[in-house]
Amino acid sequence: MKVKNFMGKLIVIDMYSCKENAINDIEFVKNSLSEACAKFGMDLEQLVCNEDAEGKEYSVVAICKRGHVTLHVYKELGFVTADVFSCNEGAQPADLSRQLRIFLGTDKAKITLLDRGDFGSVVDMKPRRNSKIKLGRHTKNLGNKLKNMILKPRSM
Repeated sequence: MKVKNFMGKLIVIDMYSCKENAINDIEFVKNSLSEACAKFGMDLEQLVCNEDAEGKEYSVVAICKRGHVTLHVYKELGFVTADVFSCNEGAQPADLSRQLRIFLGTDKAKITLLDRGDFGSVVDMKPRRNSKIKLGRHTKNLGNKLKNMILKPRSM
């Protein structure tokens, strides 16, 4: 039995139909994210915001001790993507993710949870290579099938 030794949790969220008044106010999003990081033990170090020249989308990145939170906001679509990562044992990334969905007022969310840093065995970490033999065998078999189809007329 392999023992799992995960270093961190990554929660990826796609949020649809977010409240327009929430996502259009960058200061509200920045303040809400800062408060959520403090509340759920993410130990915020720096908050960076970047908006495109047209003002249609922006990103907010919270750089935390042993983690980060990134938001990519698409105003016209009412769509927000979020990545919440922490390898800090005292942090609560799942609760922070729940809080993000609440303050952005999303109607529907797609959530993916990943455990990062599995150092199970060397075999698990070894890069895998695809063999060209399989491809060659497949091509040879395909050639034979085509040859048989062309040479053998179908019965009516």
